[in-house]
Amino acid sequence: MLTGPPFAAFANRYSQRSLIDSANREKFELFANSMANFTCSSLLENLVSGYDAVRFDAVNEAVSGAHRLAATELGICVLFSMRPEPLEWKTCFIEDSGQYVADSKAKPEERLTYLEYLLACCYEPFQVQWAAIEDRINGFLKASALRLTYRDLNFLPVDDERLMDEVVQPFWTLVAGKEWINVRQDMEGAVQQRDTGGPNAALLASRALESTIKIISDRRGWTHRKERGAANYIDNLASGGRFIDAWEGNLLKRFFAEVRNPEAHGAGSFPQPTLNEHQNIWAIEFCMISIKSLIRRS
Repeated sequence: MLTGPPFAAFANRYSQRSLIDSANREKFELFANSMANFTCSSLLENLVSGYDAVRFDAVNEAVSGAHRLAATELGICVLFSMRPEPLEWKTCFIEDSGQYVADSKAKPEERLTYLEYLLACCYEPFQVQWAAIEDRINGFLKASALRLTYRDLNFLPVDDERLMDEVVQPFWTLVAGKEWINVRQDMEGAVQQRDTGGPNAALLASRALESTIKIISDRRGWTHRKERGAANYIDNLASGGRFIDAWEGNLLKRFFAEVRNPEAHGAGSFPQPTLNEHQNIWAIEFCMISIKSLIRRS
């Protein structure tokens, strides 16, 4: 069983950013009601065993495990009560879980945190169907018009629906393979830094882009081992059968020179250069678009 999402809990990841404000509360309650029904009927009820002695063991383990993980991350003793039956083997926490998810008095961020851990605890037994489960959850999010998406056991903010459909989702699909693990991990870190107000979002995104350029250069046999930096690898792509045109190479070089390099080197006695929120978002999107374009050509 997975122990939880790969990043910090939802409420902690976005503690500096209000994703569910009063204007979105009604939308969230629509989503929460859908998720209460979905997790109970399509996930937890399918964990019920045909053997009476262990009938609800898997269900109760998932619910209590998710509750414990979420409460620990949130610093709360109890999120909701799980009511045992007089006969222990009849105890089932499905209803308790559903009622909490749909409880409009509970904070949305805390319910999303619990949902992330509940879904993570359900991942292993439903691993084969997980792509369909993600699609179903994202369908609920779109139907409720919440600017969130669900991917890799995490609820993530969506800044622009068209960007999500045409850039973000195709990007994550393209870097899913083992070859792209460094690209994937650096971009995940960049997105996390962006959402938590961290200082290294653009730097991590540029590392993902540089790794992509190096991988393609190596794969095509253009690497000569005398490269001294990203600019030399970009030259490999521009000269190696014109994989990219000169203007594309110049654009990539300018990005590394103007955006990545100032943040990657010590500033000495001068103020450390930093990007603002909008610039970090642009840098991540630029890197995603560039990586997606390069991988599709390769």
